[in-house]
Amino acid sequence: MKTNKKAKKRVPLTPEQLLKREKRAFKTKIRNIFTGAGFKYIPTNDHEMSIGLRKVEVDSLFIHENIWLLCEDTIKTSEIRDHIRTKNEAFGEINKNLSEFINKLTELFPEHNEILNKYDVERIKIFGLYISKNELSLSKTDYELFNNLKFVEPQTLDYFQWTVKGIKLSARNEIFRFLDLKAKDIGRISSSSGNSEITAPIIYPREFTGLKNKVRVVSFMMSAEDLLNTCYVLRKDNWEESIWLYQRLIDNNRLKKVRSFIETKGEAFYNNIIVALPDDVAFKDASGHFKSIEEISALEGNCQLILPKELNSICVIDGQHRIYAHYESGTDSKQERKIAELRKQLHLLVTGLVFPKDMKLEERAKIQSEIFDDINSNAKAVPQNILLQIKRIKNPIADESLAQFVIEKLNKESIFKNMLQISSLDKGKIKTASIVRFALRYLVTVTPVEGKQSLFDHWVGDKEALLSSNDAAIQDYVAFCASAIREYFGAINKNLRAYWNDPESKLLTVIALNGFIIAFTRQLSVNGVKNFEFYNKVFTDWNFDFSKDGFPYTSSQYRKFSTDILKTAFKLPEETIELL
Repeated sequence: MKTNKKAKKRVPLTPEQLLKREKRAFKTKIRNIFTGAGFKYIPTNDHEMSIGLRKVEVDSLFIHENIWLLCEDTIKTSEIRDHIRTKNEAFGEINKNLSEFINKLTELFPEHNEILNKYDVERIKIFGLYISKNELSLSKTDYELFNNLKFVEPQTLDYFQWTVKGIKLSARNEIFRFLDLKAKDIGRISSSSGNSEITAPIIYPREFTGLKNKVRVVSFMMSAEDLLNTCYVLRKDNWEESIWLYQRLIDNNRLKKVRSFIETKGEAFYNNIIVALPDDVAFKDASGHFKSIEEISALEGNCQLILPKELNSICVIDGQHRIYAHYESGTDSKQERKIAELRKQLHLLVTGLVFPKDMKLEERAKIQSEIFDDINSNAKAVPQNILLQIKRIKNPIADESLAQFVIEKLNKESIFKNMLQISSLDKGKIKTASIVRFALRYLVTVTPVEGKQSLFDHWVGDKEALLSSNDAAIQDYVAFCASAIREYFGAINKNLRAYWNDPESKLLTVIALNGFIIAFTRQLSVNGVKNFEFYNKVFTDWNFDFSKDGFPYTSSQYRKFSTDILKTAFKLPEETIELL
């Protein structure tokens, strides 16, 4: 008769074991990202080398053709600048002594000699990537000082992971864009000009398209492969710090459905891809003579559009899933074999915007985002954070736009540092869409309701410049708003620290934060903008239950909670509160 063996009691891991597991998982994540994008992995970890004047160690090396990524990964949170400085010096020494470095690698990894010695040393381009599991919060001066390194922060790494998961080897172009690489930088130098441009017959551009500011439109056919290898998308959640990003992340489920459609049908899509064309787009008439776009529109006969065959040169406004569904998977599956053929055969119908060369970036971005918004307004619901971004591009001094600017600034500094959800990739952070829409917009608005006040009333900056959307004035006003909010919440943090640090409490929920912000806004007409000492007195000895079970307010009771704050903390009379 069999006897059931007693299950062994699991022994808890030691702190050292947990740390080792965390390091291993982080290294695996990095390896999967770059190998998933088609880079070859060289296991350089734990191999110390004498290069030039110092001993160096590279955590991992990833190679694609002549592009070498020397990666330093870290989960450190303390003494991080010293660590960065050391690695910056080490990678600088490798750059100065590249031949020596390659020789050492050849000795250590003879099984990889073919890839290590495929290119002359002069052709190899080395990038030192410093990849941190935690936010680094470096200053502009730090980036300039540690110029042998390119920093891959958590959001950027998550973005690469998401992109690689969706489009596999084709995500390599996204990494190239991050590294600011052009087609001429990658692989062998070719003397042939035959592959340097893409030629396509066009449907004549029309002057009367409804678009303003001399923007012209052309339609043409382009192979899925060429479009895949030349396009990029201004996704909001990538590594770039720009307000002109508005596109959403690739939806992997949607991508699979589109890819399945391509495999099954073997047909091109009937609806247009919408793109913004690069400034160096050119046009030729039937005789092969170059013509301006104005001249082309008046011609008859066969006319051609000439595009540079350049990485990341065509900006996709609408249709990213139809393009990226043709991605190169790197597998030998039946689906990939079919789509590999179709990438070259299928031509997608493309509508391209041609901007005047002197048009400013912000004006182009506004036009692109408006087109995106118009196309998608009746399609699948666009996430709130994307809609806020589009509104910000259209009108940077709109209430919600200014509120979003302030949120981003607060997230980089002081008590709210890295606590607020800025990206769709941010997990476990305070969601900000409802804070912007229902509370913060009223605090920072430049057009408060008659009889009410906002921080704009108390700002002594150049209001005229702000109202004309001057960038410097916007930054100045945002800094003022963020500073005022930090003083206020700094006092709340000090006096309610136990709740602030308790992940189970309701203090840092959207409900409570909105109540505090609304109370702050309402009291402005009584107290104006004060310093930390004033608010510290307000919240000293203020007792309120923010425990999970004790907090009495629900999501629709922001204003009700704000009234309670004004009454019990600010100690304003009821008759005054009723007017606020």
